[in-house]
Amino acid sequence: MLRTLTKAAPVVGDASKALDKIVDAWSQYKFTAEVEQTKRESIRATRDINIKMIEENAAILKTYLDGAFKERAGVINGMFERLDKGLAEGNAELASNAMAAIVAVTKESPLAGARELLVDLRNPQVTSIEI
Repeated sequence: MLRTLTKAAPVVGDASKALDKIVDAWSQYKFTAEVEQTKRESIRATRDINIKMIEENAAILKTYLDGAFKERAGVINGMFERLDKGLAEGNAELASNAMAAIVAVTKESPLAGARELLVDLRNPQVTSIEI
């Protein structure tokens, strides 16, 4: 009987070690699962922040472009009215000045201003932007 207990003792020790390994593995799994869950939550939060920032920047850009194109249209329409008036009156100087102004306005792109606006939106040192 003593011989039987002696032989059984290593098996009990091995089972105890195996159980310890299982418990350690489970603990490591739980720790890793919590760490990875935290990372996923951080990624989701960063995603949500970036999406919100893109939406807000898009709204600002739309507001800027709407205003820029309305202003541009008003200036061009006014210049065409002056051009028509110059042509109707035979005033070459007025017609020429109106044509030069139309050309000058059409050479300037509102998109260049939009590009500057986007750069300013990304610059943390810019504290205010006028639209």
